Amino acid sequence: PDLHLGHTVLINKLRQFQDLGHQVIFLIGDFTGMIGDPSGKSATRPPLTREQVLDYAETYKAQVFKILDPAKTEVAFNSTWMDKLSPADFIRLASNYTVARMLERDDFDKRYTGNQPIAIHEFLYPLVQVYGS
Repeated sequence: PDLHLGHTVLINKLRQFQDLGHQVIFLIGDFTGMIGDPSGKSATRPPLTREQVLDYAETYKAQVFKILDPAKTEVAFNSTWMDKLSPADFIRLASNYTVARMLERDDFDKRYTGNQPIAIHEFLYPLVQVYGS
């Protein structure tokens, strides 16, 4: 529900763009939030509900508009394009990556070598991130 200090670097850069006259997009990863971010976790992180994600989005906006000018900010959600993908689209997306490559991630590697479970849905998180990028 809270933005952290690391976010402020990017938010401040967005503010600099606004100060130069630009409109910025503040992107909220609501779709990825519903998967559950496995980053840095030693256990499966439960997916969030759409209601939880939308509640968090409101807290994000309250925080980010302390830095950004709301009149020069478009708030966007990655579900705008992710909700349109069919199961077949997800299979095609997943076919571009390997389990071995996913296990190179430090968080997954530690869990795998430590015989800790990794749920299949957790592999979807980085796939959705890269697709959105």
